[in-house]
Amino acid sequence: MAVQRVFNSVNIVNNRYNCRSAAPNLPKFNTAPDKLSLNEIDSSVLRANYAPVSFKGNAPQIKQAYILTSEEDLPLLITRKNDSYVVDFDSQTEIIYGKDAVKYLERNKEHEYDTQVILPKKAEGILHLEGREIPLPENSAVLINEGSKAKIDITKGYPMVIVSKKDYDWYERYGRNAQDINIKNKFLELMYYNSHLYNGEFTPNVLLPEKMRDEEFLKGISIDKWASRNNLVYDIYAKKDMLEAEDKEEIEFIKSLLDKLYEKGIIKSKDDGYVRFVRMFRDDFQEKYLRYNGFSEKEIRLLMPISRQSRQVSIDSKFSIKNSTEGLDSTTIEKMKKCGILLDSKKQTDRYIFWRECFGNEQSLRNRLNQKGFSPEEQSAIVRKWRDSNNTGFDISGLKFLNNDIAVYNLNDKLNNWTHEKTNWVTNSTAIASSDGKTPFIGVSMVQTDKEDPISMSEIRKEEKLHMHPNLEEKRQTEIYMVTSGAAALNIVRNGKSQVKILKEGDLAVVGPGVAHCINSIIGEYEHIVAQVPSAFQYGFGFKAIVTPPDDYDTDLLQKEAFDALIEAKNSI
Repeated sequence: MAVQRVFNSVNIVNNRYNCRSAAPNLPKFNTAPDKLSLNEIDSSVLRANYAPVSFKGNAPQIKQAYILTSEEDLPLLITRKNDSYVVDFDSQTEIIYGKDAVKYLERNKEHEYDTQVILPKKAEGILHLEGREIPLPENSAVLINEGSKAKIDITKGYPMVIVSKKDYDWYERYGRNAQDINIKNKFLELMYYNSHLYNGEFTPNVLLPEKMRDEEFLKGISIDKWASRNNLVYDIYAKKDMLEAEDKEEIEFIKSLLDKLYEKGIIKSKDDGYVRFVRMFRDDFQEKYLRYNGFSEKEIRLLMPISRQSRQVSIDSKFSIKNSTEGLDSTTIEKMKKCGILLDSKKQTDRYIFWRECFGNEQSLRNRLNQKGFSPEEQSAIVRKWRDSNNTGFDISGLKFLNNDIAVYNLNDKLNNWTHEKTNWVTNSTAIASSDGKTPFIGVSMVQTDKEDPISMSEIRKEEKLHMHPNLEEKRQTEIYMVTSGAAALNIVRNGKSQVKILKEGDLAVVGPGVAHCINSIIGEYEHIVAQVPSAFQYGFGFKAIVTPPDDYDTDLLQKEAFDALIEAKNSI
């Protein structure tokens, strides 16, 4: 199996990297059976729920590092060259954290390999590129492509650096250029969802409080969340008599607000249920516009964050789908602007065009051009341009800078490209790493909370469940947890038995492919960074499966054990 090949390569890597503290010869082991099953597999996937928080700081360095297999803990190698930990041997992926990462960035003037620099909470920096200084606030990620001479100065806190020296041989089969029709269809689905983000569109569901979007709540009133899709407001309203008085009052308020938005012409709807603001003004003007149209202060408070995010996503998206004008004559460009296909902006130059609409495939673009009266010759020229440098189909919400060498993202402005809710994933393979459409091999998420008492992870990630990632020749995934603040209780299954593993501040744990695991509970002003090798297109291609827990998986008992261990761990940090 592929994962056996990975871990049996330790001695080779040991010699290659001149390791400071070598691991012993590792025994052969299986991290999971060939098929993704523990008992039964539920193919549902987790939805990330991210909430911005603030806390004092994060760990300055890695205190201990190990690999969690389905049988035992194994020590992780550290290199002398970069003070890095080799977390995946086949792709030669290394992680450098804290003070060591700051030193690494200070001495690296040219990046030999694809690199990600993650600035979590309480970390800030500056990207120096071709005479420009680009600020890197907390919760930023910088995707640096091989050969770039970008320089990053860390001005506050401690970053993580991830260096990936090569992709898996099989990984391109799951990319957007795959030959498999099912994979192509999955990318078309990604394009469909992301086209809404490009245009600043959202679903009316975002008006609902989080409680009313919860699957368990909806099941209680016989609503299937996914069947209802974008119509939750009206479906819940139809069953308002089943709700408690407070919830009934809430849904009546939201339904009335939605009706008012349509009646006043503030929003318009598409056939698929997505809506957008007809006019997206600057905040102060938008508030005045809403008051002028008779909206109450309570209604304005609910609408403004949605308006602000929609406007920002739309602005950011216009930047990300910028193309050169080469190959298109000025007459065609002006015609495209007049019919709304291109953005007509005074800030534009003769060198660039900005797509106003995003097209999921070539035929949808041709249909639009045909409707607007473009000749076959004009259509062919436009489609060639679109095909050459089209970036549609990737989640670029949160994208702050992009060129051929660098992409900068900020998690605070990034949305889940399926649900339009906040996400933990600051980078993943539905993002872009360069203006030519390259996607990152590694995906990174950050989970944070400022609650100091022990809490269940389900409080901030409601659908956190025992799960595993594949361990097959043609598809496998390793997950790396770095706890930068607080402590976490990680549930794992070994030899069919449940265990609680405590990860303290400064701990780096590599969860091997096929190991059933989940975060049980956390304590302290908590933060962890998770890196996935490789990124899994979130998770459209079966890179994650929820598994039925073993017989001894007593949730209440495991949580009590976790809480007791976390309190003890907090006192020792």
